[in-house]
Amino acid sequence: MLPYIYIEIGVLVFFTLIYAIFDVFNNRNVPNAFVYFTIIVGIIVALLAYRGFDLFVAFSAAAAICLLGYLLYRSGMLGAGDVLELAFISLVMPVQLQPFYNGAPQFSMPFVLSVIIAAGYTSLLFIPIYYIGIKKAVGRPSRKAKRTRTAGIFFAVYVAFIVALKYTYGLSVVGALLILLLAAASAIVMVYEDRIYRGMVELIYPNALEEGDMIATNLMSSRDIAYFNKRAKFGRLATKKLILDIKNIRKRIPVYRDSVPFSLFIFIGVIISLLFGNLILAVITL
Repeated sequence: MLPYIYIEIGVLVFFTLIYAIFDVFNNRNVPNAFVYFTIIVGIIVALLAYRGFDLFVAFSAAAAICLLGYLLYRSGMLGAGDVLELAFISLVMPVQLQPFYNGAPQFSMPFVLSVIIAAGYTSLLFIPIYYIGIKKAVGRPSRKAKRTRTAGIFFAVYVAFIVALKYTYGLSVVGALLILLLAAASAIVMVYEDRIYRGMVELIYPNALEEGDMIATNLMSSRDIAYFNKRAKFGRLATKKLILDIKNIRKRIPVYRDSVPFSLFIFIGVIISLLFGNLILAVITL
């Protein structure tokens, strides 16, 4: 590994760590000035460090993330800061490096893809641990038998998948454990879904909304949604216009104020990807 790569790794780890610190300790709020500064840093690093294919991947991946991320942001599914952080990662580290602790080939895949997979995996493990085990905000599991059956079937399918991989690719114990943990976490989230969502939200009046807040419309009745739709174009994302239109309504709405600090898991995803590479490939090779 060339010496200058370590500078890029240092830049990547340092700035994603700062993102995570802001997300965890600043009420899920990363300052806009810092976000824009990291994009400038990413562009400078990309122009200085890469040529040819790597430079093309850096800017193409960043542009694709911004485009798709904007659509997810407008639909209230992902924060703008998370989108731009992933774009920053694409600029600084466009292609997956050979990981430190895994000798399997990585096929020159985009590094940000490895980060997204690892971040999604670790955040899914975190959700039941935090909202059920630590916060204890979920109460009892869902009493809907259909949901419990679905979770059981889902878990059984994962177990069958593990057995199939074991006999076709020689899946290791570590790989089987990684898949089994994912299956268990997914099944638990299915059973406790409604209560977990309620543990993430805070009921507030519209005049306390902040631009960029995500409204938990999935926890609102169709009657309440229709009530707000009569007064504004109501959706998951709290835009400046929406806030102005409904700020005088004295009816509380659920807003995600204790949602998963995704920048923390992006940082963890960066570390996992540097050490072990793409998790999907790691499942087979570790």
